[in-house]
Amino acid sequence: MVVVAISGQPGSGKTTVAREVARVLKLPMVSSGSIFRELAAKYGMDLLEFHKYAEQNTEIDKIVDSIALEKAKAGNVVLEGHLTAWIVRPYADVCIYLKASKEVRARRVAMRDGVSFDAALREIEERERLNKKRYLAIYEIDIDNLSIFDLVLDTSYLSINDTVRISLDFICTSLNSKYMKNFC
Repeated sequence: MVVVAISGQPGSGKTTVAREVARVLKLPMVSSGSIFRELAAKYGMDLLEFHKYAEQNTEIDKIVDSIALEKAKAGNVVLEGHLTAWIVRPYADVCIYLKASKEVRARRVAMRDGVSFDAALREIEERERLNKKRYLAIYEIDIDNLSIFDLVLDTSYLSINDTVRISLDFICTSLNSKYMKNFC
């Protein structure tokens, strides 16, 4: 039962990489970010408002994280989310963390969301501040401590194809070695 967890900073490419990894491995992908966004919409809030709301209402994070944890326990899944790897580490075969410079991430988010660079940069900075505070308060997890990851990859100057290729090479090598079976 294969479990791959891909975490990272907003705009680092984690969702795109997770989607492609899931496709290649023929596994479903579960995105904590998508679950969080769906909850935000259900509550009638934009993403930043919902992050602030979640800061005061810890049950929001616990709902999202419990879904990821249950999927990890069941196995055969690629999980994606900012905090996901910390939550599912005991069940994950491979944990990857994607990062990039704040400027690169702001450019990516601005293009993806159709907002200005400055707006994207402000949102990233605020989300990261709120996430760091929330995760420390709820789970005592310091999201700056990347020691749980098998691979930390800076995507600042990598194309998405290169990021996917490097990630898949690492995942396939790890899974092939662990299970003595050709996964990829």
